[in-house]
Amino acid sequence: MNEQELIRMDNLIKVFKKNFFSRKSSDVVALDGVSLLLNKGEILGIIGESGCGKTTLAKLLLGLLKPDSGTITFANLKNAEYDVRKPVVQVIFQDPYDSLSHLMTIEEIVAEPCIIKHGEAYDADKVCKALESVGLTPTDEYLNKYPHTLSGGQRQRVAIARAIVTEPDIIIADEPISMLDASIGVDILNLLLDMNEKMGVTFLFITHDIAAAAYICDNIAVMKEGKVVEYGTRKQIISGCRHKYTCTLLSAARGENAVI
Repeated sequence: MNEQELIRMDNLIKVFKKNFFSRKSSDVVALDGVSLLLNKGEILGIIGESGCGKTTLAKLLLGLLKPDSGTITFANLKNAEYDVRKPVVQVIFQDPYDSLSHLMTIEEIVAEPCIIKHGEAYDADKVCKALESVGLTPTDEYLNKYPHTLSGGQRQRVAIARAIVTEPDIIIADEPISMLDASIGVDILNLLLDMNEKMGVTFLFITHDIAAAAYICDNIAVMKEGKVVEYGTRKQIISGCRHKYTCTLLSAARGENAVI
């Protein structure tokens, strides 16, 4: 691995076996030989329809699942050597309404990763700095609030603050705007771009929306039925798609969005 590589994924295969309670008639191949690189400071987009394997890939990177075969290599991390207990990888979940505990204050939610990492004590200044970095200011007005008192966009900003408070090497953004109104979604995309450009945060951006990926990503991997069917820079994917599925996604997006 060169000094810019953070994660190398080589020939990842993950199969979910059919069981007695499953409605599936056979085993489900969630990942079928996926190989990708995530470089320092990059925003890598993973695009595909529901069931294509993109969330399974995220779970493998988070240590929530293990591949049946293939390897995931973490290198050049500013934090300790990769371990699922060390917060070198954090995640922003899709649904800001369900991903935050309604029994915790905003301060408790954002501080929780620090407590997990360092024990009972945490740096309150870091919590405030994380809230400031996502535009929730003045922070004193948010620390003692509960998620149900916030809008969907504000909740997602809290989720982003929670993800960045421990200064992870990589953030997995799992469809972070799919539950938000379009205008709020654009604000969140601009926030992620700003964090990438000014703070050097590396993102794996998972989405079914090729327009969002075209707006934010440096490189894009298109997934279908557990395989990466096309990979390239944003410009290569948008202006010269080669796989039929990618071209279909672009055609549909262009029908809805004149920007692409």
